[in-house]
Amino acid sequence: MQFESVVIRIFDVDFMFFDLLFTAIWIIFLYKKGYIKPLIFGFFGIAINMVVDYGVWFSFQGIRTVENLPPWMSPFAFFVYFSITYGMIEYSYVQVMFSIDSQQENALQERLRWSVFLVGGWLIIGLLSFFIPISDSEVTVQRVMTEQRIFQVYALIAEYALLGILAYMGKFGLSGKKVLYIFVVGFFVHFSMETTLLLAGIRVLDLFNLIFNSAIEFNTGAPILYLMLFAVVPFFEKKLNRAETLSQ
Repeated sequence: MQFESVVIRIFDVDFMFFDLLFTAIWIIFLYKKGYIKPLIFGFFGIAINMVVDYGVWFSFQGIRTVENLPPWMSPFAFFVYFSITYGMIEYSYVQVMFSIDSQQENALQERLRWSVFLVGGWLIIGLLSFFIPISDSEVTVQRVMTEQRIFQVYALIAEYALLGILAYMGKFGLSGKKVLYIFVVGFFVHFSMETTLLLAGIRVLDLFNLIFNSAIEFNTGAPILYLMLFAVVPFFEKKLNRAETLSQ
């Protein structure tokens, strides 16, 4: 039998409204708690998801499809919504986890609060869509990932090998323990998405996709996000501070 990996989710139209409401609440909490850099990375995640989902997978490769959209929503508008919700929450969540200093007081409690907020929020919006039937018209979204899986594995190996080298060199606060932590955060955020969708009856059960997506899919980006936060952002902050000093 030829290997095939198809990722499917089926949800009611009203799920999109609850999903956007939770995202808005998430953004407010990020701002109120002072997590400005994670919030900015959330907007970055929206842009990346839009480019990949709509630009590459849907428009160019045709491996992403969406069916049964309501008449008032175009595919482009749908992918704007689709990019906003998980782009904002997943990208900003991992940056919150990376931003919390293990040495700070109540670091563990802060991580637990955001993790419970993440899992509980995603599960609640799925159940609200089930129990509050505002619009039961179903939308089906799927992507055929058969040929992409091996490239995701290669990316994962390359990125974590880079982190290992940087940890050996003592760069950017990395250590073996920190590299493992990055992997766990990347695993947790995507596992949370997959399992809450599954529990809400939105994700079609597929054990291979559940395990692969959780362990590898977001972890093809988690190392890059860490390095952007602790290498790229400080570099530009120094440049900006230097320019401001010279202009005074």
